[in-house]
Amino acid sequence: MFEFRFTVFTPTFNRADKLHRVFESLQLQSFLDMEWLIIDDGSTDQTKSVVEEFKKQARFPIRYVYQNNTHKFITLLRGAEMANGEFFYSVDSDDEILPNALEVLNEAWLSIADDKKNEHTV
Repeated sequence: MFEFRFTVFTPTFNRADKLHRVFESLQLQSFLDMEWLIIDDGSTDQTKSVVEEFKKQARFPIRYVYQNNTHKFITLLRGAEMANGEFFYSVDSDDEILPNALEVLNEAWLSIADDKKNEHTV
């Protein structure tokens, strides 16, 4: 049904100089059943070429999508529609996450009894 446990989603706009923070923190993740989906909301800087370099080094799949500038909210909705992960985790283009963040989230989900999970899924 799902290709990955997590889709880590990053909306970005002219953040070529900041995206390395997200990338480096994802590279350090202890749980790698994930994809990184980046939607570029009309950047005019070198965002695309920076992401292409990340793809060469990544320990996980990276999908990059360019669109004409809309709005972060619209970009977030599009990202949710495009996600191949069971869970959608949004990380801004200038953020980073702890090396075990996805592992902790996954373990928390696995610790929930199946009958309780079914109450909260659509």
